[in-house]
Amino acid sequence: MFAEIGKILVTRLNADNDFIAVNGVRQISPVRIPQNANYPYSIYEIIDVDNFMSKGSSLDSCNVSIRLATFAETYNTTYNQAKTAINSLDLYSETYTEDGQAYLAKFSFESLSDEYHNSAEVFYKNINFNCLIIKN
Repeated sequence: MFAEIGKILVTRLNADNDFIAVNGVRQISPVRIPQNANYPYSIYEIIDVDNFMSKGSSLDSCNVSIRLATFAETYNTTYNQAKTAINSLDLYSETYTEDGQAYLAKFSFESLSDEYHNSAEVFYKNINFNCLIIKN
C-alpha cells in the first residue's frame, strides 16, 4: 500500500512542469539522496501511519504522514521547490488498485519548516503531507 503512495507522489511531481523546472527531471527518490546526485533534489518518506488497514481489517481508511524534503544550494530554490510541490500535491486525489482492492488516496498539506544542512552545505525544507487512504 505504501509503495503505491510513493509511486503516486513521484509520478505526480515528475508530471508537474513547474516542479520539474525547479527540481529537475527524475530528481526525487525515497528516503535518501543517492551518492553523486546533483542538486536540487527531493526525497520522501512515510513517517507515520494511523489506523493501519491490514488485510481482513474492518477499517475502511487510514492516515499516512509523508515528509517530502527538498534540497538545493540556494534558499530561493528550496522555497520554489516547496511552493511547487505544495501546489501540486495539496488537495490532490487519485484512485489506485492494489491486490484487487480499490483505494482513494487524498493528499493534503500540513506543515513546512526550513533549515541549513551544514555538512552538505545545502538548504532544505521539510514539507509534511497527510494522505487519507479510503477503501472503495
